Amino acid sequence: MCEALKELMKDELDAKWAEGFAEGRALGRALVILDLLKDLGEVSEELQRKIMEQSDTEVLNQWLRYAAWAETIQEFEQKIQ
Repeated sequence: MCEALKELMKDELDAKWAEGFAEGRALGRALVILDLLKDLGEVSEELQRKIMEQSDTEVLNQWLRYAAWAETIQEFEQKIQ
């Protein structure tokens, strides 16, 4: 196999790995947010869906801080609007 093809395959594999890693980080953060909110009460399906569909880890990091400090689910929802 030529070196150029090997390098192309390696680059493709690296990109797929990075994409999967980012998706995993986002999913992990979303699940932690939901766990924190469930300690406050019942989380609506709509809110669960909104959290699970968010893929931006910076947004999820902010939401995680909101969830950690929120006293109610409604307070959290107001902050993420």
